Amino acid sequence: MRNLIQNLRYSLRILRKSSGLTAAVIATLALGIGATTAIYTVVYATLLAPLPFPQPDQLVMVWSKINEHNNVMSAGDFLDWRQQNKSFQDLVAFTGGNFNLSTQDQPEHVNGRLATPGLFNMMGFPFLLGRDFLPEEAVPGQDQVVILTYKLWNRLGANRNIVGQPMRINGTSYTVVGVLSPGIADRYDAQLTAPLTFTPAQINHDYHWLLTMGRLKPGVSLRQAQADMDAVTSHIAAAYPASNQGWGASVEPLKNDFLPPDRVQTLWLLLGAVGFVLLIACVNIANLLLAKGAARQKEIAVRGSLGATRRQVFAQFLTESLVLALIGGGIGIGVGLVLLRALVTVMPQGTLPGEADLHLDFHVLAVALAATTVAGLLFGCAPAWYASNVDPAESLKDGGRSGTSSGSHRLRRLLIVGEFALALALLAGAGLAIHSFWNLTRIDLGIRTDHVLTFRLEQPRGAVPGSSANECLPPADSEWHSFYPGSILCHRSDWYAAAGNE
Repeated sequence: MRNLIQNLRYSLRILRKSSGLTAAVIATLALGIGATTAIYTVVYATLLAPLPFPQPDQLVMVWSKINEHNNVMSAGDFLDWRQQNKSFQDLVAFTGGNFNLSTQDQPEHVNGRLATPGLFNMMGFPFLLGRDFLPEEAVPGQDQVVILTYKLWNRLGANRNIVGQPMRINGTSYTVVGVLSPGIADRYDAQLTAPLTFTPAQINHDYHWLLTMGRLKPGVSLRQAQADMDAVTSHIAAAYPASNQGWGASVEPLKNDFLPPDRVQTLWLLLGAVGFVLLIACVNIANLLLAKGAARQKEIAVRGSLGATRRQVFAQFLTESLVLALIGGGIGIGVGLVLLRALVTVMPQGTLPGEADLHLDFHVLAVALAATTVAGLLFGCAPAWYASNVDPAESLKDGGRSGTSSGSHRLRRLLIVGEFALALALLAGAGLAIHSFWNLTRIDLGIRTDHVLTFRLEQPRGAVPGSSANECLPPADSEWHSFYPGSILCHRSDWYAAAGNE
């Protein structure tokens, strides 16, 4: 311990004496560690961290499947699945919704969802105020209740007496029955949730429009649940051959089930790219320290002549490298935090799943510390090895300097070659990515895109004069729901005629 403290003190004096070199090394390492920390935080939160729910391995998505393609499901299928399955503690259905919220100041359009009772209890979302939906609130006529996220509740004035109070939504009075606690629920697009109810006309097996989530019973594996659902869908197909022939079910883990494969690949590629940046930084720093070590031959020779062993010289130089690494790593974590906030700011909404909590937790800090230590060893071993092999007798001679520096020159040349090789690979990959993106922006779509706007006009069910909620169901053969699951398409003939004329 005395030797370690002595080496640390000496290292700090040496680094203070070479302030320019120290600043360059720390800045280079801080950029490498910062970029690695920021990207690893995104990768860990998105791909590696467990879901922030109780028993997350039990949560699954259950999809309708036809021709090996997943699809949303019909209300009739959902009710039959929930009744006939033997593998799930509970199955809930939900779909996206758009709500016109009338506040005291002005109307507001908010995104939300419709869900059958039990969604929040199944996922383990805690409530700040109130409760989850009751089973009887999934009956038409008793469904004028709503649950708010903490973010929406806070924006509406954070009234702690809001439970039981009326709120006008889509021109109808709803009663607030719960407010979710701050946290993961605020990261989703839906700001409020209303009960999902089914009218007799909606309970059919033709119109697929629902998402279904389930929680497996303890001890039930994915394979067992899949076999159970295969039996259930086969029974339903035999009962309803006109609508369910060829349809099956797919049970998949909830973890990253909505994340496209190409986005997963992109995240891993980004992590590999910043790993290259950190490796290039380490090689660059090793070259700088090796050049500095060559200039300290006289010092090393004097220490050797006074009795310092090769092991002690190696330990001293390695300690200096680790001190640099720890200082640069500490600053790099701060740089990583800034880069992470910048990523969150510029990243389009919905790029990552709502479960991904992008913050520097203990695991990320531990990985950053490990990366810092490994980086210190990588760029510290070369100069430490060189310094420990200096011949004191040759270095103290007037002409011994050139002979002892030849090994240093060869090692530095190797490091430079390696650095350029890594940089070339990184730049080639980045150049190909930029070229591909440039080509994508210049694809001829076959139509004019200048002076063209797209927009969506949201209407609550039954809000159109002369129409009802039942009329706002797309025809069974419509592919609209494949592109906009959960949306409502009113198929009145005069609307279609007007759309055709446009």
